Amino acid sequence: MARSNAAALRASQTEGAPLSFLPPASMTRRVLWVVLAGIWAFAVLSLASFNASDWPSHVVAVHNQPPRNFGGNAGAALSYGMLRSFGYGSWLILLAIGGWLGVTASGRQLGHPLVRLVGVLLMAVSIAGLHALWLPDVGPLAGIKPGVLGLFATSELIARFSPVVVALVLLTGLSVGGVIAADEFLLAALRRVPAAAAAVASGIRWLDPRPAWAAVSAWRERRAIRREEALVRGPATGRRGRSRGRSGDAIDPDAGGLGGTESFGLDEVAVYDDPDELEDELEEELEDGADDEDEDELEDEDDDEYEDDDELEDEEYEEDEEYEEDEEDEEAEAEVSAAASRRLSNEELREKIAKLPLRMTGGSRPVARDEDIPRQESFEGYRFPMLDLLEDPEGNYTEKMEAFVRQQAGTLEQTLQTFSIDAEVVGIESGPVVTLFSVQLAPGTRVARLQAISSDIARSLQAQNIRIIANMAGKTTVGIEVPNLHKEKVRLKELMSGGHAAKMGLPMFLGKDASGEPLVADLTKMPHMLIAGTTGSGKSVCMNSIIMSWLYTKRPDELKLVLVDPKMVEMSQFSEIPHLMCPVVTEMSRAAAILEWAVNKMEERYELLREAMVRDISGYNALTEEELLERFAPENEVEKAKIPRRMPYMVFVIDELADLMMTNKEVEHSIVRIAQKARAVGIHLILATQRPQANVVTGLIKSNMPCRASFKVASGMDSRIVLDAKGAELLLGQGDMLFLTPHTSELRRAQGTLVTDAETRKVVRFLKDVATPTFERSLVSLRTPSKDGDSEPGLSANERDPLFDKAVEIMIETGRGSVSLLQRRLAIGYSRASRLVDQMGLAGILGEHKGSVAREVVITLDDWKQMKALEEAAEKDGTLFAGDTGVSVGTSA
Repeated sequence: MARSNAAALRASQTEGAPLSFLPPASMTRRVLWVVLAGIWAFAVLSLASFNASDWPSHVVAVHNQPPRNFGGNAGAALSYGMLRSFGYGSWLILLAIGGWLGVTASGRQLGHPLVRLVGVLLMAVSIAGLHALWLPDVGPLAGIKPGVLGLFATSELIARFSPVVVALVLLTGLSVGGVIAADEFLLAALRRVPAAAAAVASGIRWLDPRPAWAAVSAWRERRAIRREEALVRGPATGRRGRSRGRSGDAIDPDAGGLGGTESFGLDEVAVYDDPDELEDELEEELEDGADDEDEDELEDEDDDEYEDDDELEDEEYEEDEEYEEDEEDEEAEAEVSAAASRRLSNEELREKIAKLPLRMTGGSRPVARDEDIPRQESFEGYRFPMLDLLEDPEGNYTEKMEAFVRQQAGTLEQTLQTFSIDAEVVGIESGPVVTLFSVQLAPGTRVARLQAISSDIARSLQAQNIRIIANMAGKTTVGIEVPNLHKEKVRLKELMSGGHAAKMGLPMFLGKDASGEPLVADLTKMPHMLIAGTTGSGKSVCMNSIIMSWLYTKRPDELKLVLVDPKMVEMSQFSEIPHLMCPVVTEMSRAAAILEWAVNKMEERYELLREAMVRDISGYNALTEEELLERFAPENEVEKAKIPRRMPYMVFVIDELADLMMTNKEVEHSIVRIAQKARAVGIHLILATQRPQANVVTGLIKSNMPCRASFKVASGMDSRIVLDAKGAELLLGQGDMLFLTPHTSELRRAQGTLVTDAETRKVVRFLKDVATPTFERSLVSLRTPSKDGDSEPGLSANERDPLFDKAVEIMIETGRGSVSLLQRRLAIGYSRASRLVDQMGLAGILGEHKGSVAREVVITLDDWKQMKALEEAAEKDGTLFAGDTGVSVGTSA
């Protein structure tokens, strides 16, 4: 009895051994294991039913009530936290926990649990990093699927190494984590791989039914032969009779047998009246071993027959293989013969190519006129620049290209015939950059065969590269884009003709697509734009053409521009256009402050829309003066003067996003806020970068900028970051671009508009004579954030030097911003004079510092009087709505 009790005690201790950290009571350990298993099942169920619209997800503003997650609010929060941190690596963590529960339930101990946990976390982070590297996501879930840790690891590594090295590092981390987390399990599994492979191979051979069926067929044939021999030896005379004649004993003829059996050389003869009895007797003899000699002979005979069957089986296999090879050869020969039968002679091919439908981009060019541009000039005598200031389009482009593209079509069809591909060219569309050949494949011909010889096609056509479009909307043909030998120069003057921008708020004449159609987009519908491209790809020319599009279509009271140009050469030529709200910004620290100002301006405009009871800027501008007074209900003339008569569009054009992102960490927040909300109030962004990396074009920025234009980039990874697809790395440069709009996911290839510096100078000189820029006071005197995030001390009107107004008048009178001039005219020292010059620079009165050369005075005496009046009004009644007071209700236009 004592022994049994001791054994029971030892058994209970052994059962609780795997969970040594728990209290010694076995029941407590079991209950705790069940609780942990239930929590694990809850986590798996919550993660499997994750919904991006459940609280606390950041994807949507209004969450599901009740949540769609099977775990409720707790399950939604748990799954969101795991995916937000580890991405799809969360499933590996749950798998590891489930494995641990299974091991402890089987009675085994798992040593070093904390070390193994580190290995599991390393594997999870590596998986999340690989997902962020190889399968970058876009859209609302861009920051969830790879996880924060995966995005952080990938962004830190990609900034220092190439994508190949980053993938190698992450795969190494995954392997190291696997060894740390499950070392003995992996080694045991690797040891069993050879034995398992041999067992599987032998099992497959043993399960082969063909040898067994061959043996059964042979046995049936032998049984049929023996039955026939027995029937021939003796006919049936009775139910069953047997007479054995040994040592020359004769058989009784009266028994119905056969006499003289010795003549047959048989020792015994059995006579049956039924074949089934013969079969039974033969089976009894084989089973009982009655006659050893006959059994040995049968065994030898069976062995010979099995060997013959094996040889026959091998021969059948070889015949099957030969038959399959013959079938494949016959199919290939049939394709080749079919293609050869349809092969045309050189004369027939020339006649066919000459009759192909050809669509050229420059067939009939409309003559551009100033009347074709939708614009209104009723603003204080403002005049738009004339189209005569722009260059005329090329006139002989069609004649030069028509013969060449037809020759290429013939070469393309000959190349397809050479590689035995049953296809023919059925149409040609020649654009400014590429020519699109429509190829009709024969039934049963796969597009993969065409893609496999893309390099050979490019070599035959003497092209740098080609692009094969497998699916063309509304067509059954396959498209092959071949770069043109001579590119067409797309001019702005040609695109403005035809009335393409008649109903657009902010038209952008971007160029021509691959089929020669004008590519004109409305920024108000985009509503923000991202431009990427390497140096020399045409990115800066594209931004210049966009600005020129607005100078020809929008008045200064309809559009306000802020240009950020850190290179100081790309957009400095627009420094004198009347549409500017401030001088061209060349310091990125000021650009960050301007974006913060734009966020505040957006909130002010939303407040105006709320008071005017309209939904967007177009609804506000459509209100008459009486409707505005009725809805705002001002109490006096001062409040009436504060009501803006109309809201101009505001566009912030930033040339290099990477420099801006490195200047201030809060810039991304301002960009995202503007991109999310500013569309309704008419504030838009155009961001350009030559380094489209993941830490520059972040997921939040990209998801809020669905309109993207990519010129030639350095790698396929950069193309995926900008366009969510590869292809931009294969562009030709010099204006060749891929354009993506929010209305479709299809990429449009186009040639960008070419605007030369001479054209720009002519237009800017014309506008300079028409009107001068009126800078926004609050924007010019904006304080610049310092590196630690605080603002540098600014200079308000109350903090200015008492001689400030007199110094400004001297500067305007002489037209020079010189410190020595103020010293002589005002009889002051150098320190006070230089401080006055700095104050005037911050106020937007003087231009940028240019070394030893005197600063340029950028305002006139009338502008200074207007600034003084605005300051006095602001001191008495508060700050006006900056930027919206171009034409007020109380002021005549």
